[in-house]
Amino acid sequence: MYIRNDILTQKRIAHLEKIRRAEREARFAALIPAVGEEAAQELNEVYKLFTTDMLIWYAGLWEPEIGGFYFSNSARDTEGLLPDLESTAQAMRFLTGHCCMKFPERIRRQMADFAWNLQDEDGYFYHPQWGKDITVTRRGRDLGWAKQLIALTGREYRYPLPTARKADSGTTSLPEYLQSVEAWDAYLESKPLSEKSYSVGNLINSLAGQIQGAGPEFCAATVAWANRHQRSDNGLWEPQINYSSVNGLMKLAACYPGFGAVLPNADKALDSAMKAVLSDEKITFACEFYNPWSAISSILKCMEMGGDAEKAASLRASFRENAAELIRVTGRKIRTTACADGSFAYYAADSGHVCTRSQGALVAQDHVREGDINGNGCSINGPLSGMYASLGVQMVPLFTKEDGEFLVELMDARISAGKTLSLPESLRATLKTPRK
Repeated sequence: MYIRNDILTQKRIAHLEKIRRAEREARFAALIPAVGEEAAQELNEVYKLFTTDMLIWYAGLWEPEIGGFYFSNSARDTEGLLPDLESTAQAMRFLTGHCCMKFPERIRRQMADFAWNLQDEDGYFYHPQWGKDITVTRRGRDLGWAKQLIALTGREYRYPLPTARKADSGTTSLPEYLQSVEAWDAYLESKPLSEKSYSVGNLINSLAGQIQGAGPEFCAATVAWANRHQRSDNGLWEPQINYSSVNGLMKLAACYPGFGAVLPNADKALDSAMKAVLSDEKITFACEFYNPWSAISSILKCMEMGGDAEKAASLRASFRENAAELIRVTGRKIRTTACADGSFAYYAADSGHVCTRSQGALVAQDHVREGDINGNGCSINGPLSGMYASLGVQMVPLFTKEDGEFLVELMDARISAGKTLSLPESLRATLKTPRK
């Protein structure tokens, strides 16, 4: 990555670190009345992981010629791999949320145009490197990410969305299983929810926007199906309480508010999620410490929706009393995915895994241990956002307004250096983009 020497100087970095340190100390001190001094100190230790190097890493993944972010460094440097919607939307949300900033209009327009140009006549959004032969979850997630990016400028869609009903027939371009409630019921019942709640929950979560677009009767059918299969003893969809089953809880519980429903057995579900937060089960990937906190946050939201706001407030108060331990355990797990360049990976360093595919699509080189935008968000924004929401206190941003200004300067100075890596033949064959 090319960066002008007048931007990336030790003096500039030291100045940013001084401002950042002062702002963090002030914000942590303001939390002491709510969570206690020990918890505030634990947060300070976790935040020491988040440095200027992370901003430099993000800027290096920006592709100004396309208007999107690459998944990782190896994606940026490898022939055939291109920026993608998920990485772009996730980077945008992370940086605007944690740098107290709003991207300049010109950059927001680039991102929106990038998404707009990927829309197909069927209403979905497809990447040139992957084509249309992608998983249901990949297609569903990209629909949601594209909508967020295009909304940055309020631009009209290139074509009607899949949920739009055609004037002549009254039908949509949604998949066949979302064309009737009967077909949807059959589709749901074919899924092994009681054995693989995480993968099935991920599927439903990725389809949530399309389910809502299909109509309230589809939302009701989904809730009824999930309720039928939920266990009353632990609030989950599987008998065991572990990272995987709580991951399934996170995916499904997050859908309930959007479907206008309240999660049953919320007390048992919350107990199961808290056990996962405090579990000493070995971490394999970031969602194992992200999803339990997200699940707790969703459950509390469902309680409030269901008229049990007093109980939710009581639970938040009890979490605050134990905040130091909760933050300490979560911080220890966050450290498992840290990388040397200031970024965070999806998989833990000692897991023996690297992230080559995302929802089935090729996004990076194989056998390369590196940070990636999804892993960075899952490792940091995910668990911290859920934890702060569950504690009922305002989240302390990772970075400052000055950091945001620095980031934009780095992005503006970014010059494409060209591709320096080739994919193995077995991986290159899965891409649609011809080798250059």
